[in-house]
Amino acid sequence: MIEIFMPKAGMDMTEGTLIRWLKEVGDPVEKDEPVMEIETDKITMEAEAPGSGFLLSKVVEEGAVVPVLTVLGYIGEKGEKAPEGKKAEVLATPYAKKIAAEQKIDLAEVKGGGDGIIRAADVLATPLAARVAEEKQIDLTEVTGSGYNGKITMEDVERCAAEPYKAEPCKAEPCKAEPAVKDYRTVESRQQLKGVRKVVGRRMFESYSQVPTVMQSMKVDMTELIRFRKKINEGRETRISINDFIIKATAIAVKELPHVRTMIEGDELVTYAEANIGFAVAVDGGLFVPVIRNADLLSVGEISRQARKLAESARKGTIQPDDCKGGTFTISNMGMYDVFTFNPIINQPESGILGITGTEDVLRMVDGKVVVRQEAVLCMSYDHRVMDGVGSARLKKRVKELIEHPMEILI
Repeated sequence: MIEIFMPKAGMDMTEGTLIRWLKEVGDPVEKDEPVMEIETDKITMEAEAPGSGFLLSKVVEEGAVVPVLTVLGYIGEKGEKAPEGKKAEVLATPYAKKIAAEQKIDLAEVKGGGDGIIRAADVLATPLAARVAEEKQIDLTEVTGSGYNGKITMEDVERCAAEPYKAEPCKAEPCKAEPAVKDYRTVESRQQLKGVRKVVGRRMFESYSQVPTVMQSMKVDMTELIRFRKKINEGRETRISINDFIIKATAIAVKELPHVRTMIEGDELVTYAEANIGFAVAVDGGLFVPVIRNADLLSVGEISRQARKLAESARKGTIQPDDCKGGTFTISNMGMYDVFTFNPIINQPESGILGITGTEDVLRMVDGKVVVRQEAVLCMSYDHRVMDGVGSARLKKRVKELIEHPMEILI
């Protein structure tokens, strides 16, 4: 009999969500065949079967968040009996569980009337605090965190456990019927928030709500880069994109400016040595940010090759968690959509992100003559705890210089 585990898809992965099973109990399974879809804090991915046989049982239901290496199901011979899994957890408040235990009531037979509970995974808490809270049946939404950004620590949970529970008397009041309010909208569709969109939504909310973000923009003349790219692509089977040049220019600037590679980790400012550039890739239902490592040391051609391969993997859904890790700065190019300006959201824990808009024909005076130039806007969002306006401007100014003098990008 073969156990199906929650895989550890990356060095820093501690838990994962079982999004859905791709096989039903009794279905034949081949080794290395996708058997389920899981979600990490970065991406969603298909997990392969560790062996061949038949799917005997599903120990963990879809939607559950479990630690890595947790047994999710079993594969074996047809007719073989799988071990019984743990009884499914009942959604109940800690006080309900306490009363049920005292009165010897099976909560599995009770129909709940509440709106559901918030799990530990949805609360800012350390893994140890979440585990202790679960053991002591403490609702983390009622615990005040003393850690960084209000994170709940084990000490907070222990302190809450030591406090006597004070039950408020419940006064039943007759229900007053509210007048019906007509809704003039018709629901066209409704679907569960899951997969890549759920991961992106959670990470964007955390970034926007936890980081004091400031946005700053600067115009850049793209004329020479557009001409240079056209010339360098002559006779090439695989064309280098504008984005490839921007990645290289950004990497050079990031390497030259240590404050851009600095991030907040706990109570420390940590500066990383590498210019690892993440670039946003839009896919159906979400967004990935694959990373090109040490991009300042790579040729534009090699950056183009890696970017193309990573973007293709993202769109096919075969990208791996490690492909999206280790970034020190991110760019988001919206030029192909003719976007005039936008406020990109920082890809935590990085301290900044550079957005690039579409180009626009403008009239400019050059050597006393009115000429047409193609301009874009560099839109940077940055963490004001790490850098100030001058630091942000220095990065954009250097990227601007490189874009407007593209030969320097190749040197």
